[in-house]
Amino acid sequence: MTAEHAARPEFPALETERLLLRSLEGGDLPFVLSHFGDPQVTRYLLDSPPLRSENEARELIEFYATREGHGPNRWCIVRRADDTAIGTCGFHCWEPQHRRAEIGYDLSPAAWGHGYMTEVLRAAITHGFERLELNRIEALVYGENRRSIKLLERLGFRAEATLRDDFERDGEAYDHELYALLQRDRPSGRNGS
Repeated sequence: MTAEHAARPEFPALETERLLLRSLEGGDLPFVLSHFGDPQVTRYLLDSPPLRSENEARELIEFYATREGHGPNRWCIVRRADDTAIGTCGFHCWEPQHRRAEIGYDLSPAAWGHGYMTEVLRAAITHGFERLELNRIEALVYGENRRSIKLLERLGFRAEATLRDDFERDGEAYDHELYALLQRDRPSGRNGS
C-alpha cells in the first residue's frame, strides 16, 4: 500500500473472524474493474453505471484514496483464508455535526450465501457507532433487492420512507427504500465484529 493509499485514521483496517476490511489500493484495480463491471453486482447499484474500463476503475480507487476528513470511504472486503477480494463496504454522506452517515456495500456473486456481509456490516456498524460516534446509520436500498432488505432488517435497521424516483440510470427512474439504525436501537449481542 502506498502512502497515498494509507488508511485514513478515522477508517482503519477492520478485522472480523473471516475477513479483513482495508482501504482500496492500486493493486485492487483488476478486482474493482471486474467487480463493478459485473451485471449481477451492479444490478441494484443504481447510483452509477457499471465500470467499463481500467481508467474508470482507477478513478474510483483514487476517489476513495484521496478523500480527507469527513469524506466518503470504501473498504475492500478481503477473505483472510485466501487473501481474495470479495466486495466493498463503506460510509458515504458522513455528517459529523449531525452524527449520521449512509452505509453502502456490495459482494461478488461467488461470495453470496456465506454470511460474509452480515459479518462485514456488524464490524462497520460497530465502527460507525463507537469510533465515528454516529447516532444514525442510513442505508438506501432498491426495493427489489430483497436480500439486502432482509439483511438490514436482521441487523435492526427499520424502514422509514420510500424515496420516489431517487436514482436515474439509462433514462429510467428508480425508487429506493430508506432504512436506518439508531444507536439506541442496536440489537443487543449483535454489535461485535
